[in-house]
Amino acid sequence: MIEKKRLDQHQAALDGPDGLGAYEAIFHMVFGDLLRFAVSIVHSIVLAEEVVADVLIQIWQKRYELSSVHDLRLYLFTSTRNRAINYLKSKKLGVTQLSELGEDFWDSASPQLKSAELDPEALIEYAELSQKITAAIGQLPAKCKLIYQLVKEDGLKYKEVADLLSISVKTVESQMAIAFKKLHQALD
Repeated sequence: MIEKKRLDQHQAALDGPDGLGAYEAIFHMVFGDLLRFAVSIVHSIVLAEEVVADVLIQIWQKRYELSSVHDLRLYLFTSTRNRAINYLKSKKLGVTQLSELGEDFWDSASPQLKSAELDPEALIEYAELSQKITAAIGQLPAKCKLIYQLVKEDGLKYKEVADLLSISVKTVESQMAIAFKKLHQALD
């Protein structure tokens, strides 16, 4: 989880004499969360890494302009989302197969998948369910999908999402209720 206070401190130092150190600290703070978020959009660890790398390179290139950004977390998530969507549009890519994500991704994202107790049939069922869930999430309205991903996939609290997107906690709650209802309908 990205600590806003530390992120703000490093953001302020980006255009100073220790700009490179601040950039490295920001990179290490946000890379994992942005990567998980990008994977949820492009469904490929390789493409997600490219998207996040592009966003972080853009941060370095625009470091002198970032003082006008009031919420760097929101800026980073929004940039990652937009870059991922634009990448998919430009490449006309569809959803990739879960197997392309690789073993290391599953270790961090879904530790239960690596369990020795799972038999091949359970793995197939898990993969099928994962594909259904991914497809159902993809059908959510854009704002609802973003809120769902920030809460469920990036682990942010409702209040943090509300602050990040400049909306009320009630809006987050209602969008999550809509998401749960639509996902439940899609999985029945």
